[in-house]
This record gives sequence, structure tokens and C-alpha cells, in this order.
Amino acid sequence: MQVYERENNLTPHSNPFPEILDDNTYTRILKDPNYWISQVLEDKIIQQIALSLDISGILYHVGTETLITNAYDLLPLDDTRIDIVEMIQRLPILIGRLTRVVYLNVKPLSENYFKFVFVYLPEYQEKWYDAVFFQGMLNGLAVLFELKEFKIRMTKTKLFGIHVSHKELGEEIQFGSDSNEYELEWKDDILYLSRSHLTKENVSSRHRVMVTSRSETELEEMSIVDVRDVVGKSRELAIENRDLEAAVEVLKSFKQELEKKQLSMAKDLRLAKNIQKGLIPEIIPDWNGIQFWTGFSPMQEVSGDYYDYFPYHTDKLGVAVCDVSGHGVPAAFITALSKMLFSNFKKPKPSETFKLINRELLDLVKQQGYTTCVYLLIHSDYKVVYSIAGHPRPILFRHRTGKAEICDGEGTFLGMFPDAGDTYRDLHIQLEPGDKLFLYTDGLTEAENDHGHAFGETKLMQLIEENANGTIQETVELIMNQHREFTMGTDSMDDITLLGLQLSPKLEDFRILQSKGDKVYQKKEYAEAAQYYREAHKILPRELNTQLAYGKALAYSGDYENASVMLESYNKFKTNHFKSHAILGYCYYQLGMFEKAELEWKKAYSINDSNLSNLYNLAQLYRKLNQKQKMKDVIDKMKHIEATYLHILPLEKKWKSLPDESI
Repeated sequence: MQVYERENNLTPHSNPFPEILDDNTYTRILKDPNYWISQVLEDKIIQQIALSLDISGILYHVGTETLITNAYDLLPLDDTRIDIVEMIQRLPILIGRLTRVVYLNVKPLSENYFKFVFVYLPEYQEKWYDAVFFQGMLNGLAVLFELKEFKIRMTKTKLFGIHVSHKELGEEIQFGSDSNEYELEWKDDILYLSRSHLTKENVSSRHRVMVTSRSETELEEMSIVDVRDVVGKSRELAIENRDLEAAVEVLKSFKQELEKKQLSMAKDLRLAKNIQKGLIPEIIPDWNGIQFWTGFSPMQEVSGDYYDYFPYHTDKLGVAVCDVSGHGVPAAFITALSKMLFSNFKKPKPSETFKLINRELLDLVKQQGYTTCVYLLIHSDYKVVYSIAGHPRPILFRHRTGKAEICDGEGTFLGMFPDAGDTYRDLHIQLEPGDKLFLYTDGLTEAENDHGHAFGETKLMQLIEENANGTIQETVELIMNQHREFTMGTDSMDDITLLGLQLSPKLEDFRILQSKGDKVYQKKEYAEAAQYYREAHKILPRELNTQLAYGKALAYSGDYENASVMLESYNKFKTNHFKSHAILGYCYYQLGMFEKAELEWKKAYSINDSNLSNLYNLAQLYRKLNQKQKMKDVIDKMKHIEATYLHILPLEKKWKSLPDESI
């Protein structure tokens, strides 16, 4: 609270939180370090301060100072010396004095290696600041005993949400666990501590302790340590060591209702991975002459990165790349929310979409998770309108100049601040044939090699320019390959996403070929139409209308094998076009692949149950396979839908001709 006063230039002891606590309580908290407040009030104060100030580093060092300043009370009452191991065994006593909602179990793993298990009362949920504070206390042990080589790491936590980076808390934290655990490991153990028995004339503060250093001789080296000096030096070190303070990031938990849903996902990460696989498109289809390609490398089974596309009827296409705070199941949950929200809020301006999504995320996750995002709307005239929410800015490559440039834009991330909507702006780009646009997450540029050098935007732009004449697929794959080589030998610390799009330089050629194919197709000259579509397909291989027309032309010209390949590719985009499944079923039937034919005709019927041709085809298939009962079931279904359908009577005659033993 003192830091909050100083950072906001407030009048000393003027209560900045009148809606949370009264003036008298505020003054007592500042003046009396032993004044106790409720856990609920403490949570409200910390959450309020954290909205405008990064206090994670402060809390960490408050934990360090708490251990150091209370260490005296843990020493034996006589002059018995204790080492760090015995001090660790006494830590549960200190935790019991500091709080009534958690107690500590200490488990030795080896002589210089201990596990600390913090157990919370059932009615209390662990908070993000607990995790930071308790690890700071363990750091206090290292400071007090002057450990030179040691490691403090969180291994498990009940928390789900994470904030930007948790590297300093632990490299491999198991989130959503059933316990809260830390480990302390050290190599040296050279000091003892004991109470000082000096007289009052020689000792002015009870917070002086006798430190005994081990030495190779029989003599022991004694020194008096003033705990206040240790705390002062610790504070000075905290101010100078900004890297440590920045690395200990804030942990956020989801509200109770969301945690329950997350727990079921945490039990089976494979299920979460499959769910997320259905949310994130494997391939984005070509649209209006624009080609897409993506590079996607999740750090864990489920990713915090998310990308997607959203058709706006026929005149616009939305494209989003997001980076959700953290990894694993909680991040996957927010990616699912993001897909739902982007699908629901198809506004004419990206900034308007961001405002609505920010409001909904605040309401749903209560500032326990957030996402950065870049969202763009591509218009049919190739004008791109985009907005940024705390995300790396896009990189635009101009084909006519051969140069890459970083686009403008800034804004606050989604799901954390109620007034973030004021920061979102709409910016414009006009694409020209051959231009490329790249959207990416910071995991791409911030990844480091084994020398600690980041990949960086400069190298990314250099690779884009060097591959000026390559397709968007070739460019994205080149960058991802170079990135893997650059980071070889290091552990991935973040998810990596790179989405590239390009306005085809051969757009006019494509349109001419497509038009010629359409004209001869209408004349039912399918073989010739297939030739035109084949050439158009080479230019834009993922253009869906061309894929479907090409597949139909191949099928009607009798090239069932190539037609099935083309229609299979088309159906991967889940367009739910009943005709594509119906024709693919016909191709499989002609190729003798009857099980696949049956499956495709059933899909076609489920999409359009008013078209009885699919049921007719199924009836013919069952007749060919001598499956009399299945054929009868299909005929009965046709009668129920349309009793006057002209093909029913011929089918019944064929059904009756089947031998009864085939039922």
C-alpha cells in the first residue's frame, strides 16, 4: 500500500480505497505491522492495487523479509546452534503464526533437498499472491543462510490461470493439481544460527543473532548479524535486480464455476487436445484470390495460441490470431470462448468486435485470464481493416517494392480492464497482387537460441524479403524451418503461431480459367471443363468453389479416382455441402468402395433430408450387397417422406426379388 501511494503520488495516509475499507482501518494497516485484517479484505485490497501496479515482485520480497524478520523467534531459547535443515523443520510454526487458512508440511527428499506442501482449509482457495509470497519466504532462507548455489521452484499448484511468464516460479509447473508444492535444493550449507547471549550494552536489538561459520580448522568464526541490515540489503538487491522482479509474474485463478469445468478437462489432456483440434482450423481455404498458410507449434498438448477465420456472407472474411495467457487446459478453455465470441460478434469494424469481446471475457473469467489478439476484416476489394489488442503488430510485405514493414497499431489486451475499449483503433491496408501479410504470436520472435539471443522481428522481416518470389506456403514453411534451426538445443518456452496470407499475383489468370471452365461445364462438356479447372486449381489450390466444380467435372467425365481425391479435400473444410458428399459417394460406388459410399450418402442425407436421391442410392447399394432388411428400411423411410416418389415402386420390386436368406 505504501508503494501504491508513492507510485500514484497520493497524499500520505489518504485512503485511496474508500469503497473497500474505512479511513481508520487504512491508517492502522499502514502504522501497525501486527494489525490483522480478514482474508476477504486482504484479497480485495491486493486485487484493487494489482489493477494499476505490478506488485508481484513486491510481494515476493515481502515474503523474503517476513522470513528474515521472524527467524529470531524460531531459534532455540538457549545458545544451541541450528543449521538450515533444522530451520526448515521449524517453518510450519511460523506459517501457523502468520495465517489461519493454510498449514505447511515439510518433506525431506535428500540431505540438501526439501519439498514444501502448503495445505489450505477446504473453504479457502489459493490466491495468486499466495504462490508469490510463499516462494519469497523460501528465498528468505537462502538470504539468511547466505546460500551461494540453490534452486527454489514451484512444482504443483491448484491455480489454473497464469500471467505472461512463470519461468522464475518454476520451469515445469503442474497447474490444476490437487496440492500446492515447492522445492528447495542447495549445494552449500556453511552457516549456523543461534540466539545471542551478549549483554544489553553490546546488543541494542533483539533481532541480532549469532552466526557460526564452518571452517576447515577447529576454530569457529563468529559474527553478529543485524537482521535489519539483511532486510535492507535484500531491498536494495530487489530494486537493482529488475530481471528477477519482472520474471516473477502474477498468477491468476479462474472463478469457481470455471474451475470445475476445467478440472474435468485437466483429467484428460488428450481429450482437451482433440477438442482444441476441432476449434483451430488445420487449413484456411483460399478466399477471393487470397491464399493462407499457417505454422503452428504448441508448447504443450493444448495451446494458448489460437487462430481462426470467420466468413461474413460473401463480401468479407474475418481472420484472428490470439495469444491466451498461459498454456494447458485453462488457456484452451479461453480459446474455446474466443471462438464462440468471434463467431457471435461479427461487427463491421474490428474495434467494435474487440469492445464486445472484452466485455464478455471480463464477465466470464473475472480477470483470471486474458488474451492478446490481432483481428482483421478482408473486404472483397482487398481493403484490410484491422485492430490490435496487446498483440505483436502485423508485418506487411509489398510485392512492388520487395520490402517488409511493421504495421501501425496498439491497444490493450482483452479480458482484463473494463475501459480497454477506449484503446482499440481501426487501421487500414490496401492489398495489391503479390502482397503478403503476416500475423504471429510473440513466441515466434521472443524464442532464444542457446546463446540467449532472440529470433526477433528483424530476422523475421529479413527472411520474408529473401523469399519475395515464394508462395505464401513456401514463405511460412521457410520461416518455421529457420526458426527450428535457430532454437535447436533449447526448450520451447511458449506456443508459436505464424499465419500468412497473400493476394495471388496470378489472380486475373485464375479468373479467366475459372470463367472458361464454368461456360463449358454448363454445356455439359465435363472433360474440357475439368482441364480449365485443373489449371485454375494450380493457381489457387484451396479455392473451394473451384475445388467443388473440378471434382464434379471429373466425376461426370468418369475420372472417379481423381474426383474422389478432389472432393475429399473439399469436404475437409466442413462446408456441409450435401452435393459434395453425394457425388463423392457415387465415385466410391463406381470404384467398388461400398462402405465409404454408404457413409457419404448417409452424410448427404443428414445435411439435406428433403432430397430423396441419396436414399435411392443407398437402396441401390443395399440391393447390390444383398442386404434386404437395410434396403427395406430405406424404402420405408422414403415412403414416410414422400409416398408418391416415382422410384419407390421399382425399388420395391427389386427388393422382393432378393432372396430371404440374405436378411
